[in-house]
Amino acid sequence: MLQLSENHISHLRNFNGRYTTEMANSRSDIIIEKYRIPRYERIPNTSLHGIPLIHYKSAFPKSTDAGKIGDVLRTNSWTPSWRYTMYTDSHFHSTTHEALVVISGAAKILLGGDDNPDAVTITANTGDAMFMPAGVAHRLLEDIGGRGEGFTMVGAYPVGGEEWDMCYGRGGEEGVDEKVKGVGGVEVQDPVSGGVLGGGE
Repeated sequence: MLQLSENHISHLRNFNGRYTTEMANSRSDIIIEKYRIPRYERIPNTSLHGIPLIHYKSAFPKSTDAGKIGDVLRTNSWTPSWRYTMYTDSHFHSTTHEALVVISGAAKILLGGDDNPDAVTITANTGDAMFMPAGVAHRLLEDIGGRGEGFTMVGAYPVGGEEWDMCYGRGGEEGVDEKVKGVGGVEVQDPVSGGVLGGGE
């Protein structure tokens, strides 16, 4: 497993972004973990654009409803598109980045692909957010805190990049690397802070 080094962790207050009034948590309460995961077989992960996967711990108070979370995402130029859990099959998107905000439950999530020695496992809790760059494989490993609706997220995509595909790192998936490179070359706003991500961040 890829070990998380100190330079992967920072407080959101160090970001040069703006913060919306709907986010009741103070900046110092939001912890960011960044992961750059190397390519594994047919899964690009972050190797083609260098943009890290970002896990924002406690981005929103646990009591924040999905509507307000959607307002924050829209303010930061992301379009909320669905509310659901995460698929248990490892998959990635080659045509767009993805933002995920946990609105109920908790889960262990595998990043980087099954059997990948550099894969990362994170625990995502209610109120956490994730920026999932194009090309990064992810899947639900274990629902560990399901109550009521169980582990549920709001999924969103950058304005202009709302069309997503489903890739699994299998044969027959054409032009994946070129698509991921193309997405990585376009600046995108941070879904939580509104700052700019892109080009190696």
